[in-house]
Order: sequence, then C-alpha cells, then structure tokens
Amino acid sequence: MPGLNLTKTEAAERAAVITQAAYAVELDFTLPGDEFRSRTTLSFVAAPGTSTFLDLVPTSVTGIQIDGVQVDPAAVISDGRVALDEVDGPTTVVVEALMPYRNDGQGVHRFVDPETHETYLYTQFAANDARSAFACFDQPDIKGTFTFAVDAPAHWVVVSNSPTPEPTLVAGASTTVAPSGAVGVNRWVFAQTDPLPCYVAAVMAGPYAYADGMLVSTKGGIPARVYGRAQLADHLDAAELLATVQAGLELYEDVFATPYPYEKYDQLFVPEYNLGAMENVGAVTISEDRLLFRSRPSEGERENRLNVVLHELAHMWFGNLVTMRWWDDLWLNESFAEFIGTWATENVTDFRDSWVTFGANRKSVAYVQDQLPTTHAIVTEVPDTEATVSAFDMITYAKGASALKQLAAYVGEPAFFGGVASYVKRYAYGNATLAEFLAEVERSAGRDLSTWAHAWLETPGVPTLSAEVVEAPDGTVASLDIIETPAAAFPVAHPHRLTVAGYTHADGAFTRAWEADASVEDGSVAVPEAVGRSLPDLLLVNDADRTYAKLVLTETSVATAVAHIGDLTEARPQAIVLDALWHMCRDGQLPAARYVDAALTALPVMANSTAAESHARTLVTALHRFVPPADAPRLAEDAAERLWTAVEHAAPSSDLQLQLLKAYAQVARTSDQAARLAALLDGSSALPGLTIDTDLSWALVQSLAAASAIDAAGIDAHLATDDTAAGRRRAAGAKAAIGTVDAKRAAWDALAHPDGAALNNATQYEVGLGLARVTDPAVLAPVADALLEDLLDYYLANEGFVGARVARYVLPVSLAGRVPGIDAKVQAWLETHPEAPSVLRKVVVESLDEMRRALAAQQA
Repeated sequence: MPGLNLTKTEAAERAAVITQAAYAVELDFTLPGDEFRSRTTLSFVAAPGTSTFLDLVPTSVTGIQIDGVQVDPAAVISDGRVALDEVDGPTTVVVEALMPYRNDGQGVHRFVDPETHETYLYTQFAANDARSAFACFDQPDIKGTFTFAVDAPAHWVVVSNSPTPEPTLVAGASTTVAPSGAVGVNRWVFAQTDPLPCYVAAVMAGPYAYADGMLVSTKGGIPARVYGRAQLADHLDAAELLATVQAGLELYEDVFATPYPYEKYDQLFVPEYNLGAMENVGAVTISEDRLLFRSRPSEGERENRLNVVLHELAHMWFGNLVTMRWWDDLWLNESFAEFIGTWATENVTDFRDSWVTFGANRKSVAYVQDQLPTTHAIVTEVPDTEATVSAFDMITYAKGASALKQLAAYVGEPAFFGGVASYVKRYAYGNATLAEFLAEVERSAGRDLSTWAHAWLETPGVPTLSAEVVEAPDGTVASLDIIETPAAAFPVAHPHRLTVAGYTHADGAFTRAWEADASVEDGSVAVPEAVGRSLPDLLLVNDADRTYAKLVLTETSVATAVAHIGDLTEARPQAIVLDALWHMCRDGQLPAARYVDAALTALPVMANSTAAESHARTLVTALHRFVPPADAPRLAEDAAERLWTAVEHAAPSSDLQLQLLKAYAQVARTSDQAARLAALLDGSSALPGLTIDTDLSWALVQSLAAASAIDAAGIDAHLATDDTAAGRRRAAGAKAAIGTVDAKRAAWDALAHPDGAALNNATQYEVGLGLARVTDPAVLAPVADALLEDLLDYYLANEGFVGARVARYVLPVSLAGRVPGIDAKVQAWLETHPEAPSVLRKVVVESLDEMRRALAAQQA
C-alpha cells in the first residue's frame, strides 16, 4: 500500500528538515475489545517551509491538533501518513487515535494466556512498527526523547525504557480487562528517556512476575529485573541471567571505554515472539518460546541463551547509543553484536569454545545464504522499509561477524577495540555509517582499510580455500600453497589471516603434527613451514576457523575424514571437518551418502553441543534432499538404527544422550523405530538418566506424527497433559506433521484459509514446520499445487516477517527429484507473479535455487 512502505529517499528528506523530536505518549490499555487508546504529543523543530508527514497506522483517528489548531483527520491522513504542510520552526502536533492490538509479533502484540485468561502485552517496533502504537517519525535517524504514561489494570505491572515508577490509582476508573471482572486502573508515568530511535522505544504490560537484581557499573548501581509470565516464574533463571549481564557489563565498559549509558536494565521473557530477542533500551525482550526453559535444555541451548543475553547487552552501546543512519547499515548493529556477543561468551561464561558454536551453526548457515542468487554484500542498499525483512539474515549477522573477526585479526585486537571505543564516544546519542566506523578503526590501526572493506563488506559471495600440495620423492611435502577461489560471480580476492595445520592419524587418534600462521592477500600464499614435513593425513587450511570461507579438503583429507572422523574428538577441528564435508555435499563435490556416514560416525563423539545439534539437522536435510530418491528410504532407516545404537551407548544423563535421542526422533520412520519413541513417551521403557520431560515429550509426539504412529486424537490426549500456550502450539504443529495427505491439506488450509481470525504468529510457525515435516515426501505432492496457487494471497494476508518465514517453511523443496517437474512449477509461479512483493519473490527464488541444488547433489 502506498505510504506504508517508507523509502530511503523519503527518510533522508525528512531527516534533513526535522530536529529535536520529543514524544509524550499516553497509552490506555483498559478498553474492552481489540483496540487501545493512544494520545501522542510530538514536539519538534522544522526547517522553514517544511512539508513532511508523520507515520501512523491506526484503527481510527479521533483528533489532530497542529500548534493548537484542530485539523480534520480525513483531510490529512492517507495510507499510514499524517500530512504536515508548511510547518515552520518549533511545532507541536497532538494525535489521538484508537490503535489495533496485533497477533503477529509486531506493534503492540496481545497474548491471552489460555491457562489463566490473563492478558499480556509487549511492543516490537523494529523495523517500523512504532507507527502501530503512536504517531511518530518512524525511522532510525530521527531520534527523540520519550515520556510514556500508561493506564492499565491495577494488578498489572508496566515496564518501559525508563526506571519503573510507583503507579497511582486513577480515581473512579475501572476496567474489565481481567479474568476476574472489573478491577481498578493504575497510571504509570515514566521519566523522560535519553534520545532514542523509535524502534527501540518499548512498553510491556501485564501481570508479569519478576525477580529483582542490582548491577554494578563504573557509574554506580543499576537496577535490573528479569520478568516473565506469572506461572513461569520458577523458570526465569534470573540469577544466571543477571550474573551473565554483570560479567558482560564489566567487559563492555572496559572495551568500549564508556559506562553503561542508561538508568536500568530489564530483561522480559515474552510469548509468541518472532525473534530471539530485541534490544529495546533498558527493557530487552526475549523469546519465551525459545529461551525460557520449561524443561531440561541442552548445553547448546544454554550457551545460545547466554550468547543472546550478551548480544543484546552489547546493543546498548552499539545500536542504541550509536545508531545506524538507515537500514543499509543494519550490519553496524547486528554484525557487531553477533561478533562481540560470541567473543564475550567465550571470555565471561563457562562456554569456552563459542567460536566453534558460531562456526557450526551461524556461519555455516551464512555460507548457504551467501551462495543463493539473492545474496548481497554485508553492506547493501536497502531501498525501503519493506526490504528490511530480507536484511535480517545470516549474511548481516554471521558473515558480518566473521568479517569483523577477520578485521580484528587483520589490524590486531588492541587497534580494533581502540577504534570501536573512539567510535562509540564520537557518535554517542547520534547516528553513524560504515564510513565513520571504519575511519575510527583506521585511525586506531594507522592503516587504510578501503581495500579490506571492499573485499569483505561490499562484495557478496563465499570464497573457497583449498590447498595445492606437491609431494617430494622422499614422501614429504615439497611445497604447499593455499589458494583462494572467490565466488564466480564476484571475483574479488579477500585478505585472510588464518592458521594451517597438518594432522596425522595413527592408533585410533589424530595428532596435530604442525601448524603455521599464513596471510593470503592476493589469492594465494606459500606455506614454507610445511616443507619437509610428512604428508598430512588431514590438512586443514583454516584450522583455527579465523576466516570466512568454505574449505575444499584434499582427496587424502576427505578419505581420512570419512573413514576416521570418529577418532577426531577435539571440538574445533571436528566441527571444521564436518562443516567442510557438509558444504562439499551441498555443492555436489561429495556424494550425500558419504556425508551422512561421516555425520553418523561423528555424532556419538561430538565435543560441542551446538555442533552436534547442527549436524543432526543437516543430516536430516541430506537424507530428505540430497540423497538420490531411490536410496533415501534405506539410508534413512539405516541412519535411524545407527543413531539408536548411539543413544543406547551414550553416557546416562549426558548432554550427548539428549542430543542423540533428538536426532533419532528426527530420522525415525519405520513402525519399529516409532515404537521405541512411543515406549519412551508412555513410560513402558526408559533410558538411564534421561527424563522425558514436557518439551522432550512434545518432540517425541511430533516424530510419532511424522511417522504416522499417532493420530489427532492421540495428540489431543497428550495436549490434556500440557494444556498451555506452548502445548497448544506444539499440538497444532504435531497435527500438521501427521504423515497423510489429509493432514497436510488441513494444515495448509489452517494457514491460508483460516476459519475466522488468522492464527497467531507462533502457531503459524509450528503449523508451517509441521506441514513441511515428512518421512515420505510423496504425501506433500498432492498439496503442492494448492500451496503455490494460494501462496500470494497467504502472504498478502500475513505480509512481512510472519508471511516470509512461513512461506520459507512450506515451499516444497523436499519434492525436488521426487515429483517430476516441481521445480518447473515454482519457476512458472515466478513468471506469472512478477508484481508479487519483493520479500515473497525472494523467498520463492531461494527455494527454487535449493531445489536445483538438490537435483544436482542427487546426481553427484
């Protein structure tokens, strides 16, 4: 819709004429129905003769004043904008409106707890949904101060960016927004904030429980709380979260040379959240669904949560205190927080191999995205706010973090962090760009970084590293050269700082025989330290995993790895080798069956929890997409049996036992294999030291559904044991996973043709994942045509983050090679929908590319 999509040009024009924005926002959450009342008093200074606009997406507008003069709303409001014509100098606009509660995780999201019937609200304004709560200049480079006043039921708590005040009772007021009937109303008036971009302003409200804490900063004590829904209070793990924040705070105040900028630090677990977390100033929201553990988490899940905590804390300086000017420089926020969060996790938590975790999970996904036809540079043109949905990807996060890791290696950590500190000081409370960030690092390092930036930040594509080894007559290394091959479409040489190492294999063990540091500047470099050494059984040219590049292993290394990877037990080389084999499988350089065999051999001895989880996931992908269709049933059945044997031999109560059982559940397909899961679920059998708790039981139910070993009635029976919000979502996903055509049709109808209101965002994700989950892809074939026919209408009804994510889940990539011509049908969709939204077309283009990659791999 015109107006709802703010362009970069429009934003720049508006930022050029608007200064000194100050918001006084009053929100009333006591109304019955699906709306809340919003009153915004916005003061700003406009350049002489300015004609501009405010952003606002209301249900209805009840009043507008401009400098005290009433204005007819119908005369100035159109397509999400309030026109401001010929304003000059200091200006005050007052907008009163009714605004919609949302259920897609954006704007003001409303969640009604099925257990207590209490209402919980949270805001999610990034990238530009503050306009769904109040009238504003909704772009990152018009910062403003915010003063929030909130009316809410008296038994609620309200949290915002400023410290939480004591509320006052609104005399004579009552509300029925409570399961017990009419209750009193409190007003919460928050102190004015420092200048903030709209997207990190925040208000959360509801009967949240919380745990109090106090952080110690170089500037004194900082109040801190951890919030969550009342019945989840026992699972908040506040002590661990606050201790992690304290450790990160001390580290960041040191390396940024700037005290924590704000007055308090709250963390709120919120339901039905689209993201892992969001860096709202002083009021970080965290996904309850992903990161609040009702049951035993894996060590990888624990590490991920601590990494997220440190990532969001870093944003208080890098993103909030200093903010990107426009979404082109989103990487300045996310790449840096991704880098520093991983660096900090390794430095201040018990997880000392977090870069292994990063490489096995985040960076490996970036390699996949960076090979798609839709790839982009880390720093890329974002023409409008619609395109920001696509900008939040692993190129922005993980490739960007990898580039910063390389930059720290390239100039040295002291120079790198010196530049970061001066950047934070220079642009505090303002906005900045890539050029300004690099200028500070250049000054600190005393060297020009334009060539480095062009190669790493401005050039798309994944470079590949390989080795050319010449054998001497005596069987030693005569010469060893490291060769970089840039992506074919982007032939730019990258500077790499890396470590190359040679391993020998003997007596059931690997030994690192030698290692050497190397610098690749112009596409290749000789490694003289290798000359005269015995030819390695396994050669790793990026042994410390310091750079961003796929590895092509030598033939000898591949043979050694596939045959003996079970003897490689050190976390980093283990993960590097498996990741190299995985990407060689994806690229058709290694038959999928050989990768599957290597992964199954390695999983029982994996030393890093996240790496185990990642390769369990890629193992499933290889079996579903890359193995020739005729071989897939046998290989999948055999894989499940090998995993079950590993489960039985795993140490009781170990993290590996848990990870292996989850992997087995993903692969189990025969009636006998499903029967093992059913026996664990009903308690007729057990694994020593392993409790089938709430979340694990749902994983087993969903696996039984995919194997057609449980029906909808059986799923409902299990739901009766966990009739919570999470349980209801899991049940919906399990029903969608049932391995019948009817179940798949019903799942797609629930998404594309809902009976009444659309499903909330979190349930849509579960249903989409369940629909795509199959042991036999043939059950999806009869649904594929309807899915493609309805795809555009589905997306338009769920436009943005939810629509893109679900479309990516449900597009039938697994049918490539199994249903003749399915790729041609997807290609035809693109040809017949040239005007579809760019975000949806991107999802379809990427799915088609994955189909073609699967076909090529099947022929390898």
